[in-house]
Amino acid sequence: MISSTTTNQDLADLLLANELLSEVDVERGLSVTISEAITLDRALLKLGLIEEDTLLPHVAELAGLRYVVDISDYRLDTTRLGLLSPNYCSSNALAPVLAPQGPPLILLSKPCDKAIQDELNFHLDGGVIFAVTSARVVRTMLSASQGGDDHALTSDQQRQIDQQAARSDESDGPVIRFVSSMFDDAVALGASDIHFEAQEDGLRIRFRVHGLLKSQLVDRGLDAKSILARVKVMASMNVSERRLPQDGRITLNLAGRKIDFRVSSVPTAYGESIVARVLDPKALRLGWAQLGFNGEITQQIKSVIEQPSGLFLVTGPTGSGKTTTLYTALSHLNRDDRKILTIEDPVEYNLPGIEQVQVHEEIGMTFAKALRAFLRQDPNVIMIGEIRDQETAEIACRAALVGRMVLSTLHTNSPQGAVTRLVDLGVPEYIVRDVLRGVLGQTLEVSGRDRRLRSQFVSGES
Repeated sequence: MISSTTTNQDLADLLLANELLSEVDVERGLSVTISEAITLDRALLKLGLIEEDTLLPHVAELAGLRYVVDISDYRLDTTRLGLLSPNYCSSNALAPVLAPQGPPLILLSKPCDKAIQDELNFHLDGGVIFAVTSARVVRTMLSASQGGDDHALTSDQQRQIDQQAARSDESDGPVIRFVSSMFDDAVALGASDIHFEAQEDGLRIRFRVHGLLKSQLVDRGLDAKSILARVKVMASMNVSERRLPQDGRITLNLAGRKIDFRVSSVPTAYGESIVARVLDPKALRLGWAQLGFNGEITQQIKSVIEQPSGLFLVTGPTGSGKTTTLYTALSHLNRDDRKILTIEDPVEYNLPGIEQVQVHEEIGMTFAKALRAFLRQDPNVIMIGEIRDQETAEIACRAALVGRMVLSTLHTNSPQGAVTRLVDLGVPEYIVRDVLRGVLGQTLEVSGRDRRLRSQFVSGES
């Protein structure tokens, strides 16, 4: 890699002038450029000092290139992809594209790397026009090409992209590189969780995107047990224990920001099923406008949660955004004159000004036990991650009876079934009718690249 000291210093000066980093952080980055012979933008992202989406527009400005965010009208240039090979594009985090207007472009996520630009000009006989985008956008462009249109990658080309992740750094080992690429791609595609599933004929990996599971191509040359073991090692789980369920957590620095993954494993007939829930703070878009509800439903929710006491429930399938809705409601209620407590399994995102508690069933910290302690804390608002058993349901309703607004999720097929579900859990129907203020049912409907949130609000009085 060609690393220009002048370019590094110019970027350092630009970041300092825009007050994006402190002098101390810039010096840390510059020291890494020397010790590892990489450019300053790569060093800053590696250290996690700045997010890629914040850094790259300034890098593009310095390089005199356009910065591209919205790729909805761009198509992968399969002709140039064939000339360069999917392996080369994947390993160098670039994508040849056809722009909606103008000549073809090469989208770069490493614009400071002059060697890549020189190589591209050589392979494509010069005249290459470059633009800058994030590595996440590049991966999305390459991964989304699995669709069935005329410009899609073939399955063999896509398999090459996956295999390249396993081979690009032999010092790390193919399994380590492959697993890392799965986590990278999941975040790039906005997945809510990653499923690693042992099958009779090998390993199946699926991402849940907008509530729907989508299979990913897996390099069959890699051992399924080794891939599962690698995930367990990353999550600090017992690799040798394959007979009992386990829980763990992974923290990775991707695209210049810290992203957590909640990991759960269960034994299956052919090995194990491991699910990693993606907890990306950037994916959490709080605010009624961001949720996509219509104005009437938003007003109904606000009128319920602003009451001094009662029970508000959110229902819907996995991946439909129930937690995001509850977090938005908490943010709406969060004021200095209110005490807000939450009990979650786990705490997915930290909300400033709100006291959040995590379930630890192995030491007896259950939803029910935490709720009993909460009532002695005199809160105004309580959020329960999920009502899943009789004891939790009873205490939640009791709290709603004595002057607390209680928010929670409940697994039912429809919002109309909430009363029946609580009664089935052992709460007397007359109490449910007394405390229930409203139930929101939400489902994500996905058609191609479009998604729409379908919601229904049922008043507790109906």
